[in-house]
Amino acid sequence: MSRLPPIRMSRSLVEPSCGSYKPFTESHKRNLTMKRILFALLLAPLAATSHAADNVPAGSELLRDPTLSKGVTQGYANHLSAAERQDCLARWTASGISGAQWAFWEINERLYFAHNRATPTMPGPGAFSWRTADDAKQCLITDGSVRMIFDTRHEWREGGKLSLPSKDGTLPKYNHGITTWPHFLIGQHFAKDNHGPVSETEKLRFGRFDRLRFTVDVKLNNLLKSSDWDHRAEFKAPNHAIFYMAFVVMPVSASRVGDAGKFYILIPAIYSEGQHRHVVECHPWLGQDQSGAGVYFTGSQPSLRAGNWVHYDTDVKQLIREALAAATKESRARGQTKTFVPEEYFLAKFLIGWEVWGGFNTDVEFKNLSLRGWPAPLLHDLKAKSNP
Repeated sequence: MSRLPPIRMSRSLVEPSCGSYKPFTESHKRNLTMKRILFALLLAPLAATSHAADNVPAGSELLRDPTLSKGVTQGYANHLSAAERQDCLARWTASGISGAQWAFWEINERLYFAHNRATPTMPGPGAFSWRTADDAKQCLITDGSVRMIFDTRHEWREGGKLSLPSKDGTLPKYNHGITTWPHFLIGQHFAKDNHGPVSETEKLRFGRFDRLRFTVDVKLNNLLKSSDWDHRAEFKAPNHAIFYMAFVVMPVSASRVGDAGKFYILIPAIYSEGQHRHVVECHPWLGQDQSGAGVYFTGSQPSLRAGNWVHYDTDVKQLIREALAAATKESRARGQTKTFVPEEYFLAKFLIGWEVWGGFNTDVEFKNLSLRGWPAPLLHDLKAKSNP
């Protein structure tokens, strides 16, 4: 993200001209002292502005518990029964998971953390470990660093369509016709969850912010094909794994996060068909998911390289504008008149993690997660109130 240029003073303001130099008298010294005081007072607001712009002020952290120090709770998108979810929550609470601000978004058949009654464990303060019984899926948190391991070769049909029978004809226990490939994500809602109504004051409308800055450090440890089973025919897409960070926005008219009209705006840290290689041609991309929600992959962010930490520093407002501009362009190309503008949306939730089509052995870790917001100027606030 670019920074505002620092304020630079003319040298004539701070250094005397050699040609006009005269020895100081006491009167000169008193006058100069007063001028310096007045000058400092006049510059104080500007200096503060320069310091804030040049050193990137703290802003307000919008993520709750960005270091995941309270762990992660059993969450959303899964196919578990109500009884299984309640049992899982009760066990995790009893094990010490309390006040967690983050939740798992899991779509699996075999690899649910809820299936392993021996998880989670807490090796020490601020340290958590979730594992499936075969260790094919793991979430490990230590001192604010989060590691996500996911080998879908051990998933139903080796990462293929979760709603189809296995090779021997066995039917899956969880059968959902819409969302069918493995997901392993961590996320949080910025207001209520999918079920609770969101009040107007809870909505993080983009007009409320002058700046939104997202930062995170991510390292890819492993991304290799782990299965030869080719699922291209059923997915109508190559076998691939994608690790991303997503901002999910909703129209301001929505009263619940689960309402229609959501838009997933993704930073694809890596989209790979194996061998740690990122497929550059995968983005930018605009389309829809299985339920009809808008999806946009930006192409303006760096991609992961195996064994290296990659720093992401993203202007979220610009990212949202980029996505909505692409949606507007597509709308007009189809002869429609819909214009998508950020002021008509609010930030509903944040997600980070894996989606996998096929069998892949994946391993990634991230740290220094942050989303900071700077309030819009008062005039913008007044305009927003007069034009809700």
